Amino acid sequence: MNDRRLWAAMAVVVLAVWLVGAAVTKYSLEQMAYYAPIAILVLGATVGLVLLWVKIVLDSIRRRRES
Repeated sequence: MNDRRLWAAMAVVVLAVWLVGAAVTKYSLEQMAYYAPIAILVLGATVGLVLLWVKIVLDSIRRRRES
C-alpha cells in the first residue's frame, strides 16, 4: 500500500472519531481534541478484542467440525 494513502486513511479515521465523538458526547470540539487520542486507543483495543474473540470462535467451530 502506498505510504501516503495509509497516512490519509489514518487521518480520516482520527478526524471521524474526533467529530463523531464530539457529536455524541457533551464535549465541545476543543475538549474532544484532548480526548481523541484516548478514544483512538479505546477503539483500537475494542476492535482488537473483537477480532481475537472472532478468531477463537471460528477456530473452535473448525475444530468441532474436524472431530
